[in-house]
Amino acid sequence: MEYLEIDREKTFFASQFISDYYDGKLSDFHTYSPDISSLKSAIAAKSNFSQDKRDNLVAVLKKQYSVAELEPGEGVAHNIEALSDSNTYTVTTGQQIHIGLGPLYVLYKIMDVLAIVAELKKESPEHQFVPVFWMASEDHDLEEISEIKLYGKSIKWETNQKGPVGRMNTDGLKEVFEQIEKDFNLSEEQLSFVALCKREYVNSANLSIAFRRILHTYFKDTGLVILDADDEVLKKSFLPVFRDEIAYRNAGALNQTTDKLVKAGYNQQLVIRDCNVFDMSSGDRVKITNSISEPMNAYNLSPNAALRPLYQEWILPNLVYVGGPSEIKYWMQLKGMFDNYEVPVPILHLRKSNVLIPKKRVSSLSDKTILDLFNSKENLGKKNSEEFNILTELLIHKYESITNALSDYNVLVKAAFSGFSLDGKVSKVEPKLLEMKTLVDDRLSVKLEQDSSLNKLLRIKDMYFNGEAIQERESHFIAHIDDVPTLLLTSIYQFGFRKSQKIDLIVT
Repeated sequence: MEYLEIDREKTFFASQFISDYYDGKLSDFHTYSPDISSLKSAIAAKSNFSQDKRDNLVAVLKKQYSVAELEPGEGVAHNIEALSDSNTYTVTTGQQIHIGLGPLYVLYKIMDVLAIVAELKKESPEHQFVPVFWMASEDHDLEEISEIKLYGKSIKWETNQKGPVGRMNTDGLKEVFEQIEKDFNLSEEQLSFVALCKREYVNSANLSIAFRRILHTYFKDTGLVILDADDEVLKKSFLPVFRDEIAYRNAGALNQTTDKLVKAGYNQQLVIRDCNVFDMSSGDRVKITNSISEPMNAYNLSPNAALRPLYQEWILPNLVYVGGPSEIKYWMQLKGMFDNYEVPVPILHLRKSNVLIPKKRVSSLSDKTILDLFNSKENLGKKNSEEFNILTELLIHKYESITNALSDYNVLVKAAFSGFSLDGKVSKVEPKLLEMKTLVDDRLSVKLEQDSSLNKLLRIKDMYFNGEAIQERESHFIAHIDDVPTLLLTSIYQFGFRKSQKIDLIVT
């Protein structure tokens, strides 16, 4: 694989909000600067994480892997046990439990977590750091997780189920992957992945278990620990916050922080509600709009997007959260609530964005030309026109220089040698030069009308550099499964803190 690096701000991934965040202009809305220099402070702030919470976390993780009938493997088992130790901390990312693992950016999130863990171990070898994937199994947005976009087509899981997606059964998902087998000419690795998905969706009691089993198959050797926080033991520890939410005690802090953010000139990502808790006791996931009498069943209480981050930091000894641009934005609205509970906002790291492209597509292009594909179509066309005009003017200038030089040479000869000239010779050369110019002009006309290089660039841009349909969001994990082993081997070098504001074009 070849990596071509470019600054994020020079691409369609650019965001003024994110630039301001990394430039320190949003320091009132988070706890730490987004780099490894914050590590010691983050560890110190989390050093009081209780042993009871650690023991609960370890017990829940062991139970979840057991219920899923998974052997954690040496790396994962070691990391789970390590969480009992007060010297161990987590680096976390999370995502909805998409069908078949989901879009490409889910992979990038995981690779960032693995890279950051490696960086932290090097920076602070006296501590242990564990990569964690938080399954957003309580999310009820079925529309977001039920579609697979693959090679320009869409395959959708049709189900009438409602409520938290992690608790849904997997009926009909085997047929989704059978359709993929039928519709596409897949590689051996892709067929193996499809077979795995069919098997796990048939044999798993619900979507959470199936997702865990599939994800574990591909990342168990990295030590990635997979957590489903839809658990009664974990939620019981969070009951004091649930009670506050249901009594509308956090809305003031959330609104105050959001108002401050808006006054600073930024748009709010989250709509703040009086109560940020859902009730799942009916099987659906319903907003709580009035008080609930005791006793509360913790298992059926569910935090919404505004409360989930606090729940995460409540139950994990977490130092870093890896999120997408929208996630970083909404975390900025939460600091007032975090402060109320004396919980630090973790180091917030923007996940890496990349573009994967087959080598055969760009083998004839220079690195500079490839990186130019991040420009708009208009700018590509304009640049191509400018280059064409420069070439045309240069050819005209050279032709005129040659003809003028020939004429000047003949004049000089006449002056030097009385009665002698090269008129006859020149008269024979001039038609040849004109013939050459005509041939070149014809080629220029063809180039102008049918500029294959520009057309090729525009086709490549539509396929891989489309800012309206960004690859990492529109292309499914399946399409890139052949590249996963190599990407994992290089992840510690191309992801993590050191690459936070870089975009890679990865030539595969």
